[in-house]
Amino acid sequence: MCPPDAVDHSISTRFDSYLEDLQRLVSHPSISATGEGVRDCAELLESLCLEYGFDTTEIVETSGQPAVIAHAYVDGNPATEAPTVLMYGHYDVQPVEDSAWETDPFEPVIREQDGEAFLYGRGTVDNKGQHFAHLCAVQSLRETTGLPTHVTLFLDGEEESGSPHIEEAVRPRVDELTADVSINADGPVHDSGRPTVVLGNRGILLVDIEVRGPKGDLHSGHYGGAVPNPAWELLHLLETMRDGDGRITIDGFYDDVRPITASDRELLEAVEPDPEALVGHLDIGGLQGGPGESFLEQTLYYPSLNINGLESGHIGDGFKTIVPSKASVTIDARLAADQDPDDVYDRIVAHVEDHASDLVSVSISRGPSMDPLRTPADSPYVQPVVAAVTDGWGVDPIVKPASGGSAPYAVFANVLDIPHLTVPYGQPDNNQHSPNEHFSLEHFKRGIHTTTRLLETVRDVHEGSDAL
Repeated sequence: MCPPDAVDHSISTRFDSYLEDLQRLVSHPSISATGEGVRDCAELLESLCLEYGFDTTEIVETSGQPAVIAHAYVDGNPATEAPTVLMYGHYDVQPVEDSAWETDPFEPVIREQDGEAFLYGRGTVDNKGQHFAHLCAVQSLRETTGLPTHVTLFLDGEEESGSPHIEEAVRPRVDELTADVSINADGPVHDSGRPTVVLGNRGILLVDIEVRGPKGDLHSGHYGGAVPNPAWELLHLLETMRDGDGRITIDGFYDDVRPITASDRELLEAVEPDPEALVGHLDIGGLQGGPGESFLEQTLYYPSLNINGLESGHIGDGFKTIVPSKASVTIDARLAADQDPDDVYDRIVAHVEDHASDLVSVSISRGPSMDPLRTPADSPYVQPVVAAVTDGWGVDPIVKPASGGSAPYAVFANVLDIPHLTVPYGQPDNNQHSPNEHFSLEHFKRGIHTTTRLLETVRDVHEGSDAL
């Protein structure tokens, strides 16, 4: 299964030029929240894909920011019989706070810490450096053994804004994007430094609820105790959504949650944190109740209903004794496998309508959402991918059945009907989404090696090779 030494030699020989081009990519702002530099960065990626051995590229327009799609074919011929790997990445980045950066976030620099070199800059690890490793792998394979599979690269321009228009790019191009498996590199490896293979993620639904009472703020001495207070009414409403044990009481909230399988439990046991150490590290009194027998069951296999923030009245310096005119809350529901954001939203709306007080007006609005994703642990790609990561990284990976966070990968499983796996290349402490984001050069190089192994592995699975 392991590619010939020529591939590894090519990676080592060309690594400095790969790093220079990554710095060039990072130096282009591409902030989806504001639109700054997004179009220019998409055009740069088009040219880089062609330079790195892709046969075709396209900037795909959406109602928001564009996506970039590139194809690299075995022998340069789309008609060549070979499996296809769809590789997802995103080229947009988080906004920056310039004053908190030690160096300009869009003038990437290499700095050493404890003998290890890191590339500093916005997007180095999230996600330009990680998806650029795929381009480098394609070029290294092109120049040596040849591509073992067709490669379709899908680069999202809105991931940091919730990928609200990704389906606009995917659904009309099902035939073009059809693949055998989709793989992405994003996020950090395990805290221990071992590589990681992640089989899914929770989905998410964002909801805003606003309660309005009197037409303006009122003097609490003249009106308090008689006029309904929107803040109290909102708190009462929220209280109806969860019982004392932490279980969500919205009717049918858990109905569609996929059961935990025996193979899933085996994976969980291998990575379950020590609850006492976790509680001590977080400086809390303990973990709350609710469904799930462990921390990872609670955060990976069951949904949650989380209050992001509450707002009402006066919270600044001094006192302002009022009955506030309104109160609001933002909630996120993290969704477990098989839950549908549309269905969950309808259930939340029905609950609010049934439990809201008639003394105030209550409105509810829907924010962004992403579907959950779970690739079964017995998928024919899981163990071969684990072996490929071991070969590329030099260490056995930790296999996580899911991530508690949310991502847009389910669109490929749902629309294209293919399995998806995540193989992160970032180091654990990388400051993604924060000032001084940085990417380990060693992890960048290992990521390139690992991508070459992943492509070889998909070919072998397709051919039913005994090499695995």
